[in-house]
Amino acid sequence: MNALPSRKELPVDLARAGEARHFIAWCGAVAGLGGGRLGDLAVAAEAVLTDIFLSCEGGTIEIESGREEGRLRISISHPPLKERRMSGLEEVLERFLDGHELTGSRAVLLKEI
Repeated sequence: MNALPSRKELPVDLARAGEARHFIAWCGAVAGLGGGRLGDLAVAAEAVLTDIFLSCEGGTIEIESGREEGRLRISISHPPLKERRMSGLEEVLERFLDGHELTGSRAVLLKEI
């Protein structure tokens, strides 16, 4: 990644979900996303964060952002999930992002800048 990455660590607590969402939107805006592209990132981030907050029982999430080959990269590390509770998550990410990766303990969101 080039440019200065930003990082935030938060407890997995529904009361802090808004802070995580705001941080991701802020990273998108700072990277130069606007209008529909920023909205698309927000929808995808909302879906991923909702899944994480519903599926984890405590722990910490770490959100990192940076630029990579003309794309904004948001990486969300979280405690390992036994199962994802949000159905259709992959379809949401495919519709609103330019790339993504989901594992049991990490989500990566890619959006063209």
